[in-house]
Amino acid sequence: MNFLRYERIVEFYPAMWPLLVPGYVPILNAMQEIVGSLGHRPKEILDLGCGPGSATIAVAPACDPAGNITLVDGAVGMLRAAQALLGNNVKQVISGDFTTPTTAAQTFLPNCYDLALCSFALHHQQDTEKRQIIDALGTSIRKGGVLLLADEVATERPAGWQLIEQVRGRIIQGHLDSGRIPAAFLELETSLPSDQHLPFLPTRVDDLTSFMARAGFAVTCPILVFGSALLVGVKSS
Repeated sequence: MNFLRYERIVEFYPAMWPLLVPGYVPILNAMQEIVGSLGHRPKEILDLGCGPGSATIAVAPACDPAGNITLVDGAVGMLRAAQALLGNNVKQVISGDFTTPTTAAQTFLPNCYDLALCSFALHHQQDTEKRQIIDALGTSIRKGGVLLLADEVATERPAGWQLIEQVRGRIIQGHLDSGRIPAAFLELETSLPSDQHLPFLPTRVDDLTSFMARAGFAVTCPILVFGSALLVGVKSS
């Protein structure tokens, strides 16, 4: 996977994603509520495809203050931003594409994590790769541990995305018209060379649920907002 797009927009990501993805903030808020309801504070935490660390920052108040965080991302700039925010709680920084054998071997250690966050990190992957990643997460999360998987989803492809795309398009246009999306960010996005564009591959919620269940998780989907969903998996075996 090519990470040039994300390298270019590191400084804009935290402010822009809530404007581009209507479900982003509700999902991050729900993540904190869920972790706060577990009855224990996770200590060993994986943030897979961490970006600037937004998901870990969201759940941090409900985690062990002495928690150990493993950050994984293919964009070096994103890793630096996340590490700067999370400071001494960062135990390990893994730079690379977690779909490759080398990075996967570093990341998916057996029975290693109490909590894994995978926030908007899979929608550039085919379903086969998504299932492999979720299987790997299933081996690395301890019994009773939790996977919070947030991503772009579709009821049916391709027709199920069309209505969502229209709604999100109107929301984004409103932010453009108001100036909340700055010209500098828009220029970076629109000038990205075509050969650096990443595929957009939303998966049906039912399929993601099935992938997680087969990986040993008891699964629920507590929130679905305009094409983005949060799935919660508790490692049951």
